[in-house]
Amino acid sequence: MISRALFIVAAFAAAFYPTCKAQGYHLAQDFSGPDFFQGFRYNVSDRDWNNFGNVHFISQSDAEQKHMTFVDLNGRAIISVDNTTDGRTDGNFGRDTVYLVSNNPVNFGSLVVFDAVHIPFGCSVWPALFTQGHVWPEEGEIDIIENVNLATQNQYALHTAISSGTCLKQSNDGQTGKTTNGNCTVVPEQDINTGCVVQDASSKSFGKGFADSGGGVFSMLWDAAGVSLWFFERSSIPPNIDTAPDPSSWPTPSAFYPADSCDPSTAFGPQFLTLYIDICGAFAGAPELWPTSGCASAAVSKCDDLVQDPANYNNAYWMINYLRVFESDSSSSSSSSPSRSGSSPSGTASSGSVSAGTGTSSTTGSPGTGGSANQSSAIQNIPIVAYSIVFSSALILVLI
Repeated sequence: MISRALFIVAAFAAAFYPTCKAQGYHLAQDFSGPDFFQGFRYNVSDRDWNNFGNVHFISQSDAEQKHMTFVDLNGRAIISVDNTTDGRTDGNFGRDTVYLVSNNPVNFGSLVVFDAVHIPFGCSVWPALFTQGHVWPEEGEIDIIENVNLATQNQYALHTAISSGTCLKQSNDGQTGKTTNGNCTVVPEQDINTGCVVQDASSKSFGKGFADSGGGVFSMLWDAAGVSLWFFERSSIPPNIDTAPDPSSWPTPSAFYPADSCDPSTAFGPQFLTLYIDICGAFAGAPELWPTSGCASAAVSKCDDLVQDPANYNNAYWMINYLRVFESDSSSSSSSSPSRSGSSPSGTASSGSVSAGTGTSSTTGSPGTGGSANQSSAIQNIPIVAYSIVFSSALILVLI
């Protein structure tokens, strides 16, 4: 009797085993090493039309000639602001910087993994890594890394359109970070673009704190459960995150936007990776934020007062080990996946609270100048629970 019971239980286990495995992911896009910049286009603009920054977004040829984008001897991608041009004799001076947009989209069901050693920081500096749809805000935006000035805690955010319906983030459930704004909806004509924001709990997730601790890894999962974002300090990066990531085994995410309060399959179209550095503008230079930024003084009453001095931008650079996009092994057959196709955004888009503007350049001195889960696995866990129930029921019935 016992041997017959074990046989039947084993048969049930074999039948249901495939459904209880963790979701698999395969590498879809790889931005790393000598080819890092080949997957991007340079969004060129003589001014920041969206976020009113004091910058010029320059071309690839100009950025390479001025040593503002390159891959260093360690295989790390460097993206920097001009930190050599002195603009103190020009009252309308704007500084050269770079705005990169990926050639190919990130699709529903994807996992983005980003490993960096240094994120741009400093008074007036506004860096961002985010994804955006071809049509903004109708196809949405997901902010993975963004903050300004001397902040040491990263901010995550979603930006959605009125046409997407209600998208809210009103609690801290399922995340370690703190929700600071709950309305994801963007209304450009009313100048509403804060997005639903979550502040990371770690003081090593941005700025000097990030750089001093050796950097770390950020990840974003966009699937049927919602949008989940993680930050891992260098000492706590999950194994195989760069080659065979398994979000179901990761700890609670830093930020979690559940599907029941914002439908991830309709609020976002195909997303394009965007990396840039802005200066001042609507966020870093916001008059209501500047007095408490840690940057204001009698000599620097507003953000614009800093732009002309190149020494302010010695830490305004990205140093990146890799940026990778993994797609779900089952995403091609998922019935909940959006069927829309996308093309790279053609204009200068907003990010979280983002921009484009005016400048001149070249660089020396700092590395940037070339001087030499659980929530995300909620859907995945259902088959495991179902398997356990069937397994237990089979055993009870056989023994009876």
